[in-house]
Amino acid sequence: MSLFKIQCWLFILLAGTTITSHTWIPPYEQNGSELLTSHWQYKVLGNSQVDLTSTGFTLFSNNATTITSIYQNIPEVTPGTILLLSADVKCNDVIAGEKPWNQARLLLLQADEKKERWDLATVIVSLTGTHDWKNYQGIFTVSPETQSIRIIAQLSQATGSLQVNNIKLYPVRETRMFTMTRNITLSAWGIFFLLLTGSWLFNNKHSIFMRLLLVCTFISIIAGTTFPGDTKNQVSDEVKTHFHTQSESPKATILWDLSKIWHFCSFLLLGLIIALMMTQEPLSRVIFIVFSLGAGTELAQLYIEGRTPLVTDFFIDAIGGIIGIILINIFYIKHNSDKPSY
Repeated sequence: MSLFKIQCWLFILLAGTTITSHTWIPPYEQNGSELLTSHWQYKVLGNSQVDLTSTGFTLFSNNATTITSIYQNIPEVTPGTILLLSADVKCNDVIAGEKPWNQARLLLLQADEKKERWDLATVIVSLTGTHDWKNYQGIFTVSPETQSIRIIAQLSQATGSLQVNNIKLYPVRETRMFTMTRNITLSAWGIFFLLLTGSWLFNNKHSIFMRLLLVCTFISIIAGTTFPGDTKNQVSDEVKTHFHTQSESPKATILWDLSKIWHFCSFLLLGLIIALMMTQEPLSRVIFIVFSLGAGTELAQLYIEGRTPLVTDFFIDAIGGIIGIILINIFYIKHNSDKPSY
């Protein structure tokens, strides 16, 4: 069996195993008692209304200029604790306001000694329109600076009704099976990625510069994939802050998601390099390497904290890689056509 066929079968096996294991193996188990009580506080204005029941609560608002909310403070939380917030949520005829956060929301807010940390807010669900009952869950880690947390359900300058039942908050820990599966899965994907590019990396036909460029691109893609969600967001925010500071215009803003730009550029460069190093190989094999690396890095994010695999990211990767391959092929076609014939 050829190396190409082995790579194809390995990709199918890894993709299927990753999706199946993540679907069926529970990642967390309860590691403490329930933190929420029946003592809720709420804010209403005008004709807005909050109804408490034995299983939850309902918020109603017909005024798009006010915020209707119900909340509960949880004091004395231990930094580093992993908490799970779970609730059954339903909404009816929710009309959003002007801002992106003017919706029906359930969220968790952390606070330090001085202020509420909205930069650390974890939105469990944000809805508009009408949605039937569905369970939503969110996992978050208590920040080292956090001294208290607040659970909030709100209609933030939005109209309609929001119902929440069976809301629970308790500490959790990873299950041993999930930890073991994650380590094996990520290691397997790493080996597969090396197998994809390794044969060309150690091929003496290619210059040291090309091999070094391939290594740098590969490391960039893997590093971007394995960044935890918090680290990724922090890096993105720092880059944006630096851009705004250096910009001459005080109103200058970055109109594109920096992570999407990184996806496109890194795979564009990968497509260029792979196409240059595989000029004698079938085009299908070159495309397979780009596609499988893009799909594999997205699937691997199922096991990386704070990351979510996105189909849109895969398509951005694929488009970037294909453009790189096309550019190299256009260059070779033009180069060959310019050669004098004898």
